[in-house]
Amino acid sequence: MPAALLLAVALAVAPSPAPVGPDSLRSDGEVRATVLRHASDVRRCYQDEGLRRNPGLMGHVELELTILPTGRVDSVTVSAISLRGDGVKEVTTCLARTARQWRFERGAYLVEQVVFPFVFAPGPGAAGGPSTRADE
Repeated sequence: MPAALLLAVALAVAPSPAPVGPDSLRSDGEVRATVLRHASDVRRCYQDEGLRRNPGLMGHVELELTILPTGRVDSVTVSAISLRGDGVKEVTTCLARTARQWRFERGAYLVEQVVFPFVFAPGPGAAGGPSTRADE
């Protein structure tokens, strides 16, 4: 992070007659906060689409999002998956559909591709809720 701060200071000081275009990335904290705001949607996909069909469904899913400077998610791809069995297709379809609705901060950003790993495991006991983690 200090390198990003030094770059911003250098750009502010360097004489440049040309306007500076989008050349920055969203902060990890801002991206993480946006994803965490939607944790209940991710959990719902896993619970409603996965655990309903397969109570023992567990593993990880990595979603690769392409985020536009407007903050809109342009595309979502499931880039890795370890879930196996009934409910996997439904969970991944729900996750991709849900993630396409997420909105990130608008700004002078580049088009970004970010990968979010989600780890899914049923909660303790059959009556427990699912455990969902968004790691970075």
